[in-house]
Amino acid sequence: MRILYLELRRVLRTPVTLKLLITAFIISGIIAYLPISYVHYSYMDSNHKAITVSGIKAIQEKKRLVLQGKLTESKIHTAVNEYQKVTKKYGSIYRGDFPQKVYEEKVFLFINILDRINEVYGSEMKTGRGSYTDKISAHYAAEHFYKRGSYIDKISADYAAKNFYKKCTEHLKKQTSDKNKNIKQQAFNMYKKVNMPFEFIYGYGSSDAADYLLFLIFILIIICTIITAPIFSSEYQTGSDNILRCTKHGRVRFAITKIISAILISSISFSICISTYIVIEDSIFGWDSLETSLQMVSSAVSLPSLSVGEAQMLTVAAGMLSLFAVVSFTLFISSYCKSTTVSLVISIIFCFLPSLISKSVDNNIMNWIRLILPAGGVGVGNGFDYELQNLTFLKFGSHFIWSPYVIIGAAAIAIPLFMTLTVLAYCKHEAA
Repeated sequence: MRILYLELRRVLRTPVTLKLLITAFIISGIIAYLPISYVHYSYMDSNHKAITVSGIKAIQEKKRLVLQGKLTESKIHTAVNEYQKVTKKYGSIYRGDFPQKVYEEKVFLFINILDRINEVYGSEMKTGRGSYTDKISAHYAAEHFYKRGSYIDKISADYAAKNFYKKCTEHLKKQTSDKNKNIKQQAFNMYKKVNMPFEFIYGYGSSDAADYLLFLIFILIIICTIITAPIFSSEYQTGSDNILRCTKHGRVRFAITKIISAILISSISFSICISTYIVIEDSIFGWDSLETSLQMVSSAVSLPSLSVGEAQMLTVAAGMLSLFAVVSFTLFISSYCKSTTVSLVISIIFCFLPSLISKSVDNNIMNWIRLILPAGGVGVGNGFDYELQNLTFLKFGSHFIWSPYVIIGAAAIAIPLFMTLTVLAYCKHEAA
């Protein structure tokens, strides 16, 4: 314990480490503010003047107005019926000249329900974040923009209400129509466990808070990587490791102590920053909003039977696991390299590599490489939360594995593997 205490004090007293930890906490507060500040709500006051509010006030207004609770047949029937009445009289709700007052009173309270109905009954393309825009041309988007919602115009309220959940299953069939039969079977087995009717409460899931959580996790992992990279290599540069090895516990035990200190500093810092973010977001958006079904805020055919709150906790847990994997990998690189600069550059490159792969190539082999890397569960524009909502299955022989399972499994293997390799590399360096 004495050695561990001294090592922790040595690392924490480093000026760069202190600055990075303070920066991490400040960034957490800034990122927590962003999704709240981006919430806007416009309405007409008693003098018919357009008023726009943002932040906490906008969130409170939306929570007051939006229809919440279980997505029952009666709510679906009412939403479709009201929508059709309004569009018949005023035209598309997405036109710039649509009456603001009418939108507030007749449309806004149903908007989340209408989005799910439109997806289930009308989408002919795969769902998931970004998939619509990936598959349509700019010309098509411009030509059909104001026709959005036309699927709801073509169905009766009775039909929409009675068949919604049946159509969800049919929608999933359409999304998996070009996939292997084993993938289809796994997808349907998972989807059978989804709780129906769906639950919706305006709040965390209705904002960009989940995306910013992923971004914060990635930033924290980068910061912890910078802190961890010099743990071994800095002592190689100064030669102080030769002195330490002359002590009674200056070899294997000392290497293990360094690993433990790096893990402790990283995990405690991560926990404090993520807890700060979550408490701020959930307190302002409402803790009750965490009960919302994942299917109501992403895609109606999201496979896991999870609430928004459960998805949030899983994302944080996967983020912590990815943190341990990245820190373990960085320690291995540090124990192998004699230069802190080389150690840092290699570690940072591997942090960004999964994001670069996801943006450039999409096939089974590259998906395997992307997801089994230490930072496979985090990134810019990709990450565990995105994989939870997608229909990505990776082929392994005759089997197909859902991508979130690959992320968790790979990280669980990487942690002890790279820790062991770190100790071995340190001992090998001793022999050299």
